[in-house]
Amino acid sequence: MLSSVVVGVDGSAPAEEALVWALGEGRLRGLPVRAVHVWQPAAAAGPERNVTADLERDVTAGVRAVVERSGATDLPVAADVRPGHPARELIRAAGADALLVVGSRGRGGFAGSVLGSVSQSCAQYADGTVVVVRGDRPDPAARRVVVGVDGSAHSVRALRFAHDAAARRGAVLEVVHTWNPSHLGFASPVPWSQDLLDEVAAEATATLRESVRRGGIDRAAARVRTYLMQGPPAPSLLEVAAGADLLVVGSRGYGGWKGLLLGSVSTQCVTRAPCPVAVTRDRDEAHTATS
Repeated sequence: MLSSVVVGVDGSAPAEEALVWALGEGRLRGLPVRAVHVWQPAAAAGPERNVTADLERDVTAGVRAVVERSGATDLPVAADVRPGHPARELIRAAGADALLVVGSRGRGGFAGSVLGSVSQSCAQYADGTVVVVRGDRPDPAARRVVVGVDGSAHSVRALRFAHDAAARRGAVLEVVHTWNPSHLGFASPVPWSQDLLDEVAAEATATLRESVRRGGIDRAAARVRTYLMQGPPAPSLLEVAAGADLLVVGSRGYGGWKGLLLGSVSTQCVTRAPCPVAVTRDRDEAHTATS
């Protein structure tokens, strides 16, 4: 259960897109939205009290303007201005119970970079679910939520989040499981026999079905589609996610080392996804952002 939506704002275009997305999510879930702006005292001029007061006025006005343009004036929205390390303060503001939303880059990002340092740190270290808003706006008529599963507990949690997100949007839930001999530790200099390929494909089919069962999803439902794809996980997910409302992945899967904060598939998705991407995390994965 989420208590609120926390979104990082800094006046940049990606941050405004994140705020618009957060407002929409707040309305879908009936949750208040808190727009958090973090400034670093070492880079500011003048007494901290004066800087905070000036920023509170400017940030509040900027947030209000976006709220009005988005038609979200019926939603409880608050502006929160605080000094400190941006990623650390955003993670602290969200805690484990809020949905943390960030843009793909902010004012501090290098032109052309695929993901800003603050967004990357939030995706890596947040205590709860993080959404990185990126990519083109989806076709309103498409309404699709895509999720990757691999049989791990992390991916089942992602599946449940995706199912809820799809239901709130009236969207189709597309569940993707990929398999690839070279990614299963069976790389071989000689071609695989068809019998062996069929056996691996059958195991992959069973993993997909079991993941859906554990997620409490009815595979026969009209708005649920399952995809079994042969190929590397991240490129396959990104292919299916083109034009989607949301791509959902777990923080780690079976391919990640124990203790790894973000798996390779999740990392590729948050840096290359053609749409907003949510990274779900179990409550026992509590981490603190580093400077």
